[in-house]
Amino acid sequence: MVRISSQPQLVPLTNTSLTGFLKLSDDSEYFISVDYSCSPPNVTLDEELRSELEKYPSKLSEIVNQSETHESFVGNLVNFLEDIIVPPTDSKHLLTLIKQVANLPSESVKSIDQDFKQIVLRHTDEGNREHHLAIQLDSRTPTFLCDLPQQLVIDNEKTWSCQAVLKSFRDIIGQYQSLWDVLDDIDSNCWVIEPEPFSRGAVHRRVVLKGDVSLIVTLDPSQPTSLPRCRFLGSAKSIQPFQNLLDERVDDWDPAVSVVENLGSILDLELPSKPTDGDNAISIDCGVCYCYEMMGQIPEISCNNDTCKQLFHVECLIEWFRGLPNVRQSFGTVFGECPYCSKPMHVQAVL
Repeated sequence: MVRISSQPQLVPLTNTSLTGFLKLSDDSEYFISVDYSCSPPNVTLDEELRSELEKYPSKLSEIVNQSETHESFVGNLVNFLEDIIVPPTDSKHLLTLIKQVANLPSESVKSIDQDFKQIVLRHTDEGNREHHLAIQLDSRTPTFLCDLPQQLVIDNEKTWSCQAVLKSFRDIIGQYQSLWDVLDDIDSNCWVIEPEPFSRGAVHRRVVLKGDVSLIVTLDPSQPTSLPRCRFLGSAKSIQPFQNLLDERVDDWDPAVSVVENLGSILDLELPSKPTDGDNAISIDCGVCYCYEMMGQIPEISCNNDTCKQLFHVECLIEWFRGLPNVRQSFGTVFGECPYCSKPMHVQAVL
């Protein structure tokens, strides 16, 4: 078979199939193997190329139907990929961006870097909270970075405009005003230890109840004052009274009052505020790996010894137990000693 002159790294296997590397004008190369004798075409693609083409599910078949030879197929495919992958870098495109930014309200533009590789837009919402949207222009397609409970999705990343992106950003922010009002109330009136660092994208708060007991409250963004998902953390002995109260009084939750008031009423306590003297810090890291989050898991097992109460990841504690000479396991429960105080502990084995 005759090779394709414009793409020497592509090898025709038959009249309807070829394999090799496709090269674009920005010198990027992608592996592709195509047999377009069947419908739909049998295609093996580079992972990055596949993710791009999945946005246009019928385009490959359309290109096949428009092509009669390997040359025309490859030419049509390259033209399409140039449009969706290779970023426009000419002065006309840059001038268009500059004009778009210039036409935005001055308060909506926070910063532009010297090389015009990043534009940071901002919007102040009804609660006087400032939100930032970073548009990064140093890759093949623009990247839109913001701290929101949902992802900012741009329909066509090749024809986007600053005005359209800013409008979408504002529209999403408008949807979460009630949620952020409730979270701000929790932040102002409780001892919040998570999320750390602070994030507007988080719909949960971890608050200290007392001593070694904390509570993760996860709100429903569409109904933020409704009964949240609650998860108590601490030793079994310490958290059980709180869990019992919540189970018994769950029907008393009143969406007409604040989350803070509801929690205080149901749990029979005044939620503590964050200490200001710095002497009452609470440890939330695992006592084995000294990390907070590990593979998406947080420390949730606590020593029952009232003078210890150290937290551990389940898997870290199991691994520690298995290194002890007197470890034993019975019906899925592993028994050992606390790494800190050597008091007996047990943990359910991870399946």
